[in-house]
Amino acid sequence: METLSFKNTLKSNLSAGLVVFLVALPLCLGVALASGAPLLSGIITGIVGGIIVGGLSGSQLAVSGPAAGLTTIVAAAIITLHSYEAFLLSVVLAGVIQIVLGLVKAGKVGLFFPSNVIKGMLAAIGIILILKQIPHAFGYDADAEGDFAFLQADKANTFSEINNVLSKLNMGAILIFALSMAVLMLWDTKLFKKVKAFPAGLVVVILGVLASAGLSALPDYMHLRTNSFVKIPVLSGISDFATILKFPAFSAISNPEVWTVALTIAFVASLETLLSIEAVDKLDPQKRSTPLNRELLAQGLGNTISGLIGGIPLTAVIVRGATNVSAGAKTKFSAIFHGVLLLVTVILIPKVLNMIPLASLAAILIMVGYKLTKLKLFTDMYKAGWNQFAPFIITVIAIILTDLLKGVLIGMAVSIIFILVNATKDLIFSTETLTDNGKVQRLVLSEQVTFLNKAHLNEFFSKIEKGSSVWIDASQTRYIEQDCLEILQDFKTKAVADNISCTITGLKDHYSFLEAKGELVAHSHDHNHQRYQDLFANNRKFIADKLHLDINYFTKLNAGQSPPYLIVGCSDSRAPLELITGAKPGEIFSQRNIANQVIPSDPNLMSVLQYAVEALKVQHIIICGHYGCGGIRAAVAGGTSGNLDQWLSHVRDVYRIHKEELDAITDPEMQHRRLVELNVREQIYQLKTTAIVQKALQNGQVLNIYGWVYDLADGMLHDLQISETETERNQQVVLV
Repeated sequence: METLSFKNTLKSNLSAGLVVFLVALPLCLGVALASGAPLLSGIITGIVGGIIVGGLSGSQLAVSGPAAGLTTIVAAAIITLHSYEAFLLSVVLAGVIQIVLGLVKAGKVGLFFPSNVIKGMLAAIGIILILKQIPHAFGYDADAEGDFAFLQADKANTFSEINNVLSKLNMGAILIFALSMAVLMLWDTKLFKKVKAFPAGLVVVILGVLASAGLSALPDYMHLRTNSFVKIPVLSGISDFATILKFPAFSAISNPEVWTVALTIAFVASLETLLSIEAVDKLDPQKRSTPLNRELLAQGLGNTISGLIGGIPLTAVIVRGATNVSAGAKTKFSAIFHGVLLLVTVILIPKVLNMIPLASLAAILIMVGYKLTKLKLFTDMYKAGWNQFAPFIITVIAIILTDLLKGVLIGMAVSIIFILVNATKDLIFSTETLTDNGKVQRLVLSEQVTFLNKAHLNEFFSKIEKGSSVWIDASQTRYIEQDCLEILQDFKTKAVADNISCTITGLKDHYSFLEAKGELVAHSHDHNHQRYQDLFANNRKFIADKLHLDINYFTKLNAGQSPPYLIVGCSDSRAPLELITGAKPGEIFSQRNIANQVIPSDPNLMSVLQYAVEALKVQHIIICGHYGCGGIRAAVAGGTSGNLDQWLSHVRDVYRIHKEELDAITDPEMQHRRLVELNVREQIYQLKTTAIVQKALQNGQVLNIYGWVYDLADGMLHDLQISETETERNQQVVLV
């Protein structure tokens, strides 16, 4: 895993923090506007979310700020309480409630959300980002940036807004958007290799400002001016900022409605935070895990401070978190830096920020949305099976048509329905069993192991000490959901590294790849035995990876084979044919021997050749040698005896045939490489003399024959490109 020190991540974090700032700025204002709160309250919340929550949070990539999912609650609360100051008191109390939830370790609630629902949430957010930014990209949107609701305040909806913009296209905005998208798509290509270390988001914004200024200088009749910009209240300085701060009315603390609003905000904000944190953790390239109870404490303190100085409620926000990951952030410093930028720039350069066209920001957010909702995510979920795909796709649709929280709850309900249909019980219990070799921790799995068991599994495995013994009894288990399957596989991998004897027994059907055969308590863990066991561990991982993508993978593989290739290669352990060609199981039929010889008297090779040509009807036969071949070197050096010496005599025959050419090469290594190539050519000639190949060619069977050499020094395969002339000459000799 990459070492993430402050020094070697500073550049990436500054770049990512800048991009998040550019995206967060209009979102903070838009959420405040949609909530019916003062515009600067959104900025205040963004600053607190970046600096305070960013510093205290255990998440390295999540970004907190005002959340679109709370706008309806905030707007209704301000009206119900008849006072923005009374509402601020509710925000403070909500923060205190969140702190209490963190102290009582309520964060584990986040572990109960299945991965298919979380992935559905990510995909839905990506689609919403694209749909909601289309009007901004084309120059008109009656709703503020940050309004992500399907049904909007002006009685329109997401799709009708897109339809409305068709009659109000702004060519200036479209040109700026097109320029911005072109830069974002080309930035990671070789064309921009020398400058791509510079933040692409900043380049897009600068070009957008310059393009907007250039278009505004054109005559009005050309209709190329854009009028959609970031709109920040202009302050005269930090003193002006301080004078407009609002503070909570503590005199309203006895008002029951204040407490009702506080409880509502605490519940919704905590739930949205936990969902966003788990989603961002799934996007993290480093696969780090956020301590959820610490996150509730950080969020609680953030909301308390936000309410005290006039801000609206904050949560961890998936849009900003996904943007942070997409921009290349490494640690939490990027989130903190984005908060500092919000504070400094809003006070010092608001007029400059108001020159940023929304079309440029739309391009950035659409690119983030695209990365969240790639087609591969949908195909992978579909391949995982209906139990995974149905909750996933329903979550996507529900979030798009309602909001994040309602959509996730609908997805959860669908997941639970699937579980209840198949489940008869959901019990997992652990005990301690005594054996002749000592104590063994025993975990008994239930008939149905689902995401509801994630917390118990994680808790059990977290207590297993290095060097101990674990027995996982799955004799009653018929179904294991993908989330729990991954937990079991991760522990199996961890057990190898931590010298833990892990035995799983009783698994059924395609889950049996996890099962370890043999005694309950492990044998000696000496180095050689461990290396032997690693082969099985790697095999189990291979099976898990394949089943994760396609539950019927091995069923299909078992149905039969029709490989297009036969490759005759060397037995050298450094030249694995499938690995170096990237072929999948079922694509290569192979035979390997020392120095990749084709000897017509060898029954092994002839049997392989006959089956490949006559039964499998392979279309391509390849003789593959390799530079650095020990068999070739031994044949020339001599000193071998027995069967090996007899086998290598055929290589010495090749040397004698080409002795004049080889002796003229003074460099020993170059001489060896040339002999490797000549040996491959000779084996092709031998192959063509066989009755099997001759018969196939005479019957009109398509049979292409090639000669390859693999270079161990750089991993490259080289086609010797045996000419048709040589082929024809060889065939003529044989047929005569």
